[in-house]
Amino acid sequence: MLGLMLTSAVSCKKDFGNMNVNPNTPAEPSTKFLFGSSVLGLAGVTNAAGGVLYVQHLGEFIYNNESRYFNREYSYNGIYAGPLMDLTRMIQLNTDPATKDTKAVTDNGPNDNQLGHARILRAFLMMHMTDRWGAIPYSDALKGIEQLQPAFDQQKAIYADLLKELKEAPAQITRAMPNDPLFDGNFQRWKRWGNSLRAIAAMRIVKTEDAEAGKAAFQEAVAAGIMTSSDDDAAYAYLAQQAFESPWYTNYRSRYDYGVSETFINKLTALSDPRLPIMARAPKLAPGTFKGVPYGRNVQYQTDEYSLIGTTPAAQAFPAVLTSYAQMCFTMAEAALRGWVPGGDAEVIAWYNKGIDASIRKWKKLAGAVATDVEIATYQALPVVLLQPAQTFDQKLERIMTQKWINFYLGNGYEAWAEWRRTGYPVLSPAPDAVNVDKQIPRRQCYIGTERDLNKANYDAALAAQGPDELSTRLWWDKP
Repeated sequence: MLGLMLTSAVSCKKDFGNMNVNPNTPAEPSTKFLFGSSVLGLAGVTNAAGGVLYVQHLGEFIYNNESRYFNREYSYNGIYAGPLMDLTRMIQLNTDPATKDTKAVTDNGPNDNQLGHARILRAFLMMHMTDRWGAIPYSDALKGIEQLQPAFDQQKAIYADLLKELKEAPAQITRAMPNDPLFDGNFQRWKRWGNSLRAIAAMRIVKTEDAEAGKAAFQEAVAAGIMTSSDDDAAYAYLAQQAFESPWYTNYRSRYDYGVSETFINKLTALSDPRLPIMARAPKLAPGTFKGVPYGRNVQYQTDEYSLIGTTPAAQAFPAVLTSYAQMCFTMAEAALRGWVPGGDAEVIAWYNKGIDASIRKWKKLAGAVATDVEIATYQALPVVLLQPAQTFDQKLERIMTQKWINFYLGNGYEAWAEWRRTGYPVLSPAPDAVNVDKQIPRRQCYIGTERDLNKANYDAALAAQGPDELSTRLWWDKP
């Protein structure tokens, strides 16, 4: 019997070959689908409430914790596990000798072209994260089970690599990328976006010891070709369907957590700004007026008494603008002001007015209207808006950054927060009922608790170099 059992055991060892392999499932993912998935993963990343509330575009009606800086810990896990993981896999497949030839097929395009697209989007996300948290897992990140406890790179090193990535990546792009939800396959717009991001990153480090390297990188980026019109805007296109709708529309479906802040309403009212009726709506109880919800107070307010987000930016398919031409115009105005590009005051004023022109026309267009030349010229000539050679450096910078802040409204709140921290303009007062330790507007966001629990040695090393894991800790480029 024992012999029979052994014989039976041996006879049961069958070679099933490919019987358990699903012929409808590819052994490796298609890089074009990884790319499309990574773009879709941008949803909600840039226009989440934190940045929008820090710069006081919006205020809160009932649940006021975030505008009073009660929330400390924010997670970047979804960005790593979502779009960054897709992009990392895409880069691996296009560089690994064992797979790169199979990925450079007709519908995916050349390896370098795919890499150029992926590296630009990866740089955008990494810059977004380091500008929120500071030191982050970067060179040691996204290695799967090979590295479950990645080290943190300090922001200085991250920015140096981002400037390199954003120099090399646009040069790799030579043709359209299929399955491109961001620019619909327009590869020239990808190249201009990459160069524009490099210019933004270079300007961000203007107060650091690397400012001269930043100036050189800025000039190279401009020479390579930045955005040339609002048609180049990098905008995440939400759709008029529930699965892919704007988060502001989702919130207004039932909750109405947010209204336009008193800070923002008062500033636009003082400027007689033509964008105000688009950006905000009149309170139900006070038609024909605009009244912002008080910012950062531990009080519950009635939505009918204050201005809600305008019907245009609260629409289901209203896009989240990642980077805009108007933003780049204001960046060029600052560069001319700092002497990074030639032209002096004439160039400063020209770029400043181009930014206002582009912003007003874009907002009017989104609302289904057309801005007239007279309307824009009248606004630019207002004493509270006009930029003149006789003004001081700080007066000019404040006006440039105020218009930039207005243009960021509900597009990229975290970028607006980064620019406010970098320059201090526009001047914003912290929440009156702030609950954080120093009672000031946060300078960064704190790491999620799992970093302390699961990656403690690297977490501790990051804090030893950067400073305490507090909202008040300034980042490397954030200088007084």
